[in-house]
Parts: sequence; structure tokens; C-alpha cells
Amino acid sequence: MKYIKPPLELMRRIAEGNSDNQDIALDVYCSDSLLFREFFWFRLWMLTHMIRRRSEGATTCLDFGGGSGVFMPSLATGFPDVRLIDLNTSQAEELRDALGTENVTIVNADITDYDFGEGTFDAVVAADVLEHFEDLDFPIARLKRWLADDGTLYTSLPTENLFYRLLRIPFRKQKPEDHYHTAREVEDYLRTSGFRKVAGWYHPLFVPLFPLFRISAWRKL
Repeated sequence: MKYIKPPLELMRRIAEGNSDNQDIALDVYCSDSLLFREFFWFRLWMLTHMIRRRSEGATTCLDFGGGSGVFMPSLATGFPDVRLIDLNTSQAEELRDALGTENVTIVNADITDYDFGEGTFDAVVAADVLEHFEDLDFPIARLKRWLADDGTLYTSLPTENLFYRLLRIPFRKQKPEDHYHTAREVEDYLRTSGFRKVAGWYHPLFVPLFPLFRISAWRKL
């Protein structure tokens, strides 16, 4: 699996042309601040390397809540069958078409109305998604159902710790109203729901020293 960063101008053009889908791509991955946007891209670099180490030979992958599809090009190099599900996929569809990633299927649906089937995926990526669910019961039950018994779930979660909150000040960012859970809360919920952590990294320093994000791999018990 290779780490692929789509061209910045392409991402900006897609984001600006989809005013009905103001995903974080325009605000974060396409930020005018090089430091700010590279910080967020580095999370996907870390995920790429973790997946490469732990899912070698896997064939099916789900990008859960894939949004604008920024991680889709990387996933498409590592899995013959990639699927992305989100409530609004217009940006992801345009990006897929522009890059010609033919092994990606995009599903525009609510997970409450759509079911891939039990054990469909060797790998599932939930990158900065689970903290947006006020009630974690259903999404985590879906992830557990869709993940194969020997599959791996990969998560990226904002810590929402004091350092995280303080950094919002110089970057003039406010906490999204739908950030309902911290990384610790989501990970504790995963453990009580039948998952065990098999790998964990911290962004930006790889160690738990003022971490801003937790990058983790999970297996079913």
C-alpha cells in the first residue's frame, strides 16, 4: 500500500465546486497554512504505514465515513476491492473519477439503511469518524458485523485533551459541535464492545506525550 496525496489544486477545485458538501477537505487538507494541512495529512501517512504492516495480503477494505475521499487513493493501492460509505459522497465521487481509481466503489447511504453483510471486509478504516456519533452503539455494532473475524479495524481519533484545545486558539479553530467523544472514550467503548487494541501510535510524536490524535489497530475478541 502506498501513501498517495492527491494534488492540492485538484482537491481545492473539488471542494470549492461542491458547496453543498463542505467537508473538512477545504478547511483542513486544503488549508492555506502548510503546517496545518501537513499535520493532518501526516495522520493518513501514519495510517498507511500501520495498515501496510498489519493487513498485508488483505483484499477488501471499507473506508467508513470516508467523506471527501482523501484517503481513498492510498487505500486503492493496497486493496483490490475498496468501498467507501458516507452520507454525502459527491466530493469522493469526483476525486475518484479524476484519479481513475476504478477499484473503488462509493456508497452514498446512511449506515442505518445499508448493510454490507457479515464479515465482508478484511480491513475497515474509521479515520476521525466515530467521535461524530453521539450514540456509539449502532456504528460500532455495524463495524463489528462488517469486519471479518480475522480482519483489522483502524481508527484515528482526536484526543480533545488540554493541549489539543489550546492549539485551536492560534489556528482560530473551534471545536465542532458534533465532536461528542474523546479518543479515550471511543477506545474504551470499543474495548467493551468486543474489540482489543493490537497496535497504537500517537500523533505527532508517536509516543503518548501531549498526543493530539490516537492512531490504532483493533481485532475482534
